[in-house]
Amino acid sequence: MIEKYHQAGGNAPLSFVEILQAMNSEGGFIRAVLATSEGLPIASVPDNPDNELAGAMAALLQKVSEDTQGQLGMAPMDEVTIRTEDRTYLVCRRIGTGDDSLSLCALVPANHAYRRATNKAVKRIQGILES
Repeated sequence: MIEKYHQAGGNAPLSFVEILQAMNSEGGFIRAVLATSEGLPIASVPDNPDNELAGAMAALLQKVSEDTQGQLGMAPMDEVTIRTEDRTYLVCRRIGTGDDSLSLCALVPANHAYRRATNKAVKRIQGILES
């Protein structure tokens, strides 16, 4: 898998970690993880020792959403969001990779918009996967 993506209109390549850093900065997110469907973390920001747990959570949420989608006859899930009582969000976006998928998860503080920043990150990650 190629880990570089060129910004639109620029020559500077971005790695998965740099994409997550940009997303966190733009959205004011606490943390972000990009993981395989099996829960193996590919990149995370900030780099923490519990990233394997975060990757496993992403895989679990992806599996639950796929099972739900299949049982209810829904279209494939784009996003799964969990909101806590203090209005913090765990947002997990699915990124298709052919026959498999990746999960982009972000921990979003209360009163922060997340869709624009996660959309940009998803597009950048898809750009890497397609090159």
